[in-house]
Amino acid sequence: MELNLLLSLYRELPEFIGIRITRVDQASAFGDMPMNVAATRGSIEELETLLGAGADVNSAGEHGYTPLHNAVEQGKYEAVEWLLRHGAHRGIRNEAGETPGQLASLLGETEIAAHLSDRE
Repeated sequence: MELNLLLSLYRELPEFIGIRITRVDQASAFGDMPMNVAATRGSIEELETLLGAGADVNSAGEHGYTPLHNAVEQGKYEAVEWLLRHGAHRGIRNEAGETPGQLASLLGETEIAAHLSDRE
């Protein structure tokens, strides 16, 4: 996917309404970066586009969530795998003090939690 097209799609999302998003490191009204949004959506294509444009796979967004936290929260196993392969850190804690693995356990995402603990 072409970066400008992706960013134009994100401009239509509630968190980016009124924000002229032009960079991969530009925060939404809630503090999320485009990489956080792509991880929440579980879109590997979007993640690849953003990474290719220089986005940080460990960018902290709303509530201190990294893209890995976002993917875990939404149960996006493929996005979790992709993020780990591309340098996402499993030990980063959100504002509540939870690592992505701990968040997976709290949310009942047992397959993701087991996978994250296997890799620690």
